[in-house]
Amino acid sequence: MKQQKHKLIKRVLSVVLSLSMALCLIPSTVFAAEGDVAKIGDTTYATLDGAVEAATDGATIELLADATTNGLNLSKKLTIKAAEGLAEKPTITFTQYGIALWGKALTFENCNVVMNGIGSTPYTAEWGWTTICASKDASLTLNNVNMTMDATGTTNSPHAIYFCNNNVLNIENNSNLTIKNYANDALEWDGGNGGYNVNITNSTYISDNNRSGFTGTFYATIDQSTVKVLNSTGNGSNGTYYTIQNNSKVVFDNNETWGISAYRIDMTNNSSLTATNNGYSGVWTRILNVDETCTLEVLKNGYSGSFTGVAASTSAASNAGISFYGNGTYVSEIKAGADVTIKNNAGPGIATLQGVANLTIGSATITNNGSYSAKYGGGLYNIGTVALGADVVIYNNHANTAGDDIYFAPTSNARTVSFGEVGNKWALDGDPDCEHLIDGWYDDSEGTRWEAHADTEAGETNHIEEFTKFDEETGLATITGTTDILALKAAHGLDAQDKTSYPGMDKVIVTDNGDVKEDTVAAGDTVNFKLESNVPDDLTNYIIPDVKDPEVVENEISTLANVPIEDRGEYSMTIHDQMDDALSLNPESIEVKIGDAVLDSQYYTVNTSTADGCDFEITMDLIALYKAGIITEEDIASATPITVTYTATLKEDAAAGSYENTAWVTYPTGESEKPVVTVDTYGITIFKYDSATNAGLEGAVFEIYQKDESGAVITDSKVELTSGDDGYATLDGLDSGTYYIKETKAPEGYVCSDQELTVTIPDQAGTDNIVTVNFANTQIPHTGGMGTTLYTVGGAAIVAAAAVLFVVSRKKWQSK
Repeated sequence: MKQQKHKLIKRVLSVVLSLSMALCLIPSTVFAAEGDVAKIGDTTYATLDGAVEAATDGATIELLADATTNGLNLSKKLTIKAAEGLAEKPTITFTQYGIALWGKALTFENCNVVMNGIGSTPYTAEWGWTTICASKDASLTLNNVNMTMDATGTTNSPHAIYFCNNNVLNIENNSNLTIKNYANDALEWDGGNGGYNVNITNSTYISDNNRSGFTGTFYATIDQSTVKVLNSTGNGSNGTYYTIQNNSKVVFDNNETWGISAYRIDMTNNSSLTATNNGYSGVWTRILNVDETCTLEVLKNGYSGSFTGVAASTSAASNAGISFYGNGTYVSEIKAGADVTIKNNAGPGIATLQGVANLTIGSATITNNGSYSAKYGGGLYNIGTVALGADVVIYNNHANTAGDDIYFAPTSNARTVSFGEVGNKWALDGDPDCEHLIDGWYDDSEGTRWEAHADTEAGETNHIEEFTKFDEETGLATITGTTDILALKAAHGLDAQDKTSYPGMDKVIVTDNGDVKEDTVAAGDTVNFKLESNVPDDLTNYIIPDVKDPEVVENEISTLANVPIEDRGEYSMTIHDQMDDALSLNPESIEVKIGDAVLDSQYYTVNTSTADGCDFEITMDLIALYKAGIITEEDIASATPITVTYTATLKEDAAAGSYENTAWVTYPTGESEKPVVTVDTYGITIFKYDSATNAGLEGAVFEIYQKDESGAVITDSKVELTSGDDGYATLDGLDSGTYYIKETKAPEGYVCSDQELTVTIPDQAGTDNIVTVNFANTQIPHTGGMGTTLYTVGGAAIVAAAAVLFVVSRKKWQSK
């Protein structure tokens, strides 16, 4: 009997001790009253507004669940954050008003914020026309927060965020602020020198279909972040100082008037800026600095929102790709090595609009600008100081009145322009010009435009005055003065050569059926390359004529300079291909065609052990092909394509990055240009960290996967990653597409997130081809996190009671 009682007591004690241990693991939120959504310390509240009203200056409000608010009218510093231990981020939904900040700091942390249809702050007397407004010295911080502001449904044409004086907006730590559909501006500052700052760090800001994305002269620092200003009904921005750094990606696209209008733009460390399809200039600025690692694309601006439309204005300065409006003695520099493309803009590619503008460009491609609204200077319109490096490509631009490519306008200020000689194999594009090779710079002044194709028999006159004032040592020409006009076009003289006179080279990546595709692949994938040259017109000079007279100096069918008879009879053409080491050639895949006919391998040789470092060379004798009837005179006249297709494999261990493939052709008298195709593969880097200390956490397990059209997970796409001792986990070698990330196991002692994050490649990738995702974790309560006091005391009390019960029971059992 005693033994039975003893066993019973042991069972009771076991149950009590188990219960006490379980209680020690239960978050304090369990002890909140049912329906409570917030707490301050150990006091819980049924509503967020109740917690805000009770909070003192500097308080932290923890969200226990999703909450609503009528609006925040704050004269105290507050932090509103998710409580520790929640399975997912709570959402705060604003129901009537937005936020009024009275000189205080408001921080949202680890939560979602939704402001839809909100057109006024709670301070309706003066701030009834904006969703968020702040007085002097106030700040708003989003820390790991998804915040959406959508003005759909408002009737008072509100502004979104309007700051007044010395205000700061911080978007940080994997936050995402999206503002859309505001009749007025997304982010606006009211003028003066109030020190308004926007700091976007490792986060995303999107402005879509607002009047403007940034308005006012303030400082915007974009660091490891993505910024997109899209579809603005006015300017994309107006007057901001931009610092774009550390793999940031900034896009201004399809804005009604100017794209990015700024006081100053500084770009460093692999960042990119794209301004496309904006109604006026893509970029309007006083200062622009781009370092050698950055990418700048300014394309198709100035057409009032439609690239195919015709812009109304024809002034020299209208709708330039980049408009510089200097102020004082400011200096701008695009360093050599920067990847800069200024193309297909309605007005000049670049226009400097004050004599004090001072611009140096080390590298850029400036082509096909000015066709619709450049009166002068389709490539460059300058009244300031502009120095174009020898590597700058500037041709095939157009102006209505003078200076298709370069126009040096008269001004009362001292001004200078310098530029290099034309590049090898530059060629006119045929619209409205011919399709001949460019051989120099020619006068293109008003009233005496360049002309090399006049019908002299009909009384027309050619104007071919070549500009030759280049320094032999530097290869540059420099013109300085105040009144002299210089209007130039990259063109050719009377002895013109068609751009198909010699073999050219074009290189693309194609699909299995031959269509051109994007140059993105996954590690281990096969890449289909296509090289295209042409049957050259100068082949006629190498055909031995039927007449064997050694005095023959002219071939009847030739259109080019002749070669001596003893040098005729052979035309060796070699196609060279050089790939990055990460690409591996599949030699058996090589196929050569003349037109649509596959060329038998007996007519060419393939060399994969070249002396110049190429992966392979293909050599053929075009005269032998002519004699065999494979190449005809029609092929020569029509520049029939000579194509090479082959496949290469991107290595399985290829890291995220860009892998170049270069091709060119050599022929008896020279070589072609060397086009480069870049094969891109991408990576996702996850940083797992403690939300309180920002320290990296080891041992978190993630799944990365894709979904099919129905939304079902593609099983074969699943990859599992575990964070290392520094908190990082990286998956390399990804193709473009949409990927999903979910944490499946948290580090020991931390709460596992059930959020599914979406990553879109390449949209969210930096210029290093890596998408960085930050995952914050909170400690589970028993590790000593906040809010453990209540259940620790309760658990300890039960343990103590169990100990007393055990002692008393033991004494009673021993006394019997």
